[in-house]
Amino acid sequence: MNPKVNPFKNLLQVIYDKIKGVEYGEKTVVELDLNNETTMERIRKIVGEIDHRCILNFYDAFYELHPTQKPTTRGDSGAFTEVRKDGNTLKARLGNHGGFKQNGKWLKISEQELIDRIYNSRMFNAGKMWLESRPVRKQWRKIENGKGLYEFHHNISDKKNLC
Repeated sequence: MNPKVNPFKNLLQVIYDKIKGVEYGEKTVVELDLNNETTMERIRKIVGEIDHRCILNFYDAFYELHPTQKPTTRGDSGAFTEVRKDGNTLKARLGNHGGFKQNGKWLKISEQELIDRIYNSRMFNAGKMWLESRPVRKQWRKIENGKGLYEFHHNISDKKNLC
C-alpha cells in the first residue's frame, strides 16, 4: 500500500487534537527503578500516575509460571507487560518472544492486581521498568525526496518527576 499525503487532512487532524486539548511532545521514555528496595507504596504511586497519555512496561516473572518453575530475570517464562489506562480502566497486554498473548488483546486489570504483579516481580526486571508516551496519531507528510511517516506522541514531561 502506498499511502497518499493529504496536507489538508493532516491540518484538520492537528486542529482537532488542539480542540480536544491534546498536547504533542517528543517520544519520551521515563526509566524507573524497580528492584528489591522498591516499596509497595512507590509502586502504588507509579501506577496512580498512569493515564491516557502513557504506557507502563514491566516484566511479570510469575505470569503462567508452572509451580515447579522458578522465576527468572526477563526469561523465557513470564510475560513482558504493557499497561495503559482508558478512561478509568487499566488494561494490560502480555507478550513474550516477539508476540502478544491472547492475540494482542488489552485485558482489564484491577489496580491492586497490577500493583501486586509489579511488586512480586520487582527483583526479576533487571532493575528497571519504563513509562513511555503513547502515540496520538501517525501522518504521512511531504519531505524533500518524497514522503515520510511522522508519529506524534502525547506530552508526558510532567511524568519525569517520577524518576
